[in-house]
Amino acid sequence: MPLSRRLLQPLLSRALIHPRLHLLLQARYEWLRRLQRRPHQIVVWLRLNDPYSYLLVQALPRFLAHFPVQLIFKILPYQEPNHTFTHNVRDAWYLAQFHQLHFHDFQSPSEDSCFTASQLLLANRHLPVADFLTLAKQVFNCLWEHQTQKLSTLTLRFKLLAKTTTEKKMLGAAEEFDRQNQHKAAQLYYQGEWYWGLDDLSDLGDRLTTIGLNQLSHQFQLNSDSIYQDNDYLINDWEQLATIRAQKYTLDYYFSFDDPLSYIYLPPVIALAEHYQLKLHLKPILPNQENTSLSLEWHTQLNRYVRLAEKYRLPFGEICLPNEQGLYACFTLFDYAQQQGITDNIALALLTAIWAEGLDVGHTPHLKKILAQCECELPSLKKQLKTQEGLPQIEQYTVEWSALEVSELPSFYLQGHRRIVFSGAHRLWAIEMALVDNMKLIGTI
Repeated sequence: MPLSRRLLQPLLSRALIHPRLHLLLQARYEWLRRLQRRPHQIVVWLRLNDPYSYLLVQALPRFLAHFPVQLIFKILPYQEPNHTFTHNVRDAWYLAQFHQLHFHDFQSPSEDSCFTASQLLLANRHLPVADFLTLAKQVFNCLWEHQTQKLSTLTLRFKLLAKTTTEKKMLGAAEEFDRQNQHKAAQLYYQGEWYWGLDDLSDLGDRLTTIGLNQLSHQFQLNSDSIYQDNDYLINDWEQLATIRAQKYTLDYYFSFDDPLSYIYLPPVIALAEHYQLKLHLKPILPNQENTSLSLEWHTQLNRYVRLAEKYRLPFGEICLPNEQGLYACFTLFDYAQQQGITDNIALALLTAIWAEGLDVGHTPHLKKILAQCECELPSLKKQLKTQEGLPQIEQYTVEWSALEVSELPSFYLQGHRRIVFSGAHRLWAIEMALVDNMKLIGTI
């Protein structure tokens, strides 16, 4: 990596997460809103055969009870279920259980039913928002429970938009969505920032609370039992813990060295595996290499990562993204760590160096510093870096991860009485819920 980039990246990352920059960028949108005399508006992007959109519609009434904002609904066209659909509906089911929402059917609605439902919703966006959300919830319920007769009844009670007009509006919404470089439905857009589904709804609530829009005396939450912290374990009863530990579960943690969430979730997943005595396997995969340099576009996401890292008491923000040479160096050291039985320490040290210490993992002096922090010695470091002996193993892990048919990192693959995979942020609780479900299956609770 060029010296200039090695020096500038940590400086730029510190600037991007500085609170003043974040407030300045938000103030720009607020100034424009006031100039145009617009109310606080949130654009909600829904896709009728997207399970996360179904959950979001159910959560929005409670959100609106806190925040007097105007919602603008955009309906995206039907999308054929892809290879991640099975994982998404299972994930949505766990989210629904956790947040006490409704989701039971794992089969996608038909394209024809979704189009009829789109005609119905687009024609009735003029309704008061509470009435529209009630209608939207009924429509989603009819679609996902395949109640075509009930959907037909709704089309008799409410007006429908013409077919050509519906197609035109959904095509326009899809084109606008693509221009914003968005791919997942169930998005909320508010003054320059995107928030995805239930995962980011609390972040949006925190932002609105900060500017004084919370009209209730308590913090926004999805339900009274949802103030779950990933480092507070669901099961602490010694008898139940003994039952889980006796099952000898295995947990594979797929991650990438150039992914910030892989860094943030590594310490808590190690702690969770220790609490339940799960056999943890760390499995780094080959990265996408889409983002190899920092830019202003990173500032929103980086600020969310900072808040998430603070929750786990982790340093974050002095960043030096690895280039290809740096990633191969990480793979080499990880291979060495596997041979020495110290994968947890080396993986965490490398991720910390990249995302919290601003070290260039492709720079030999920095690698020696990382090894020294782990109290390790690798006399032939330069020679080892040239061999790339660990690459075949990384490629194998990448093939394994692809076979899981998930799209996000980190990914957690729990294997025991049954096998289940979760991926992305805010999913440690789901691993624990899966452990509880397994206890029910084997009849221990």
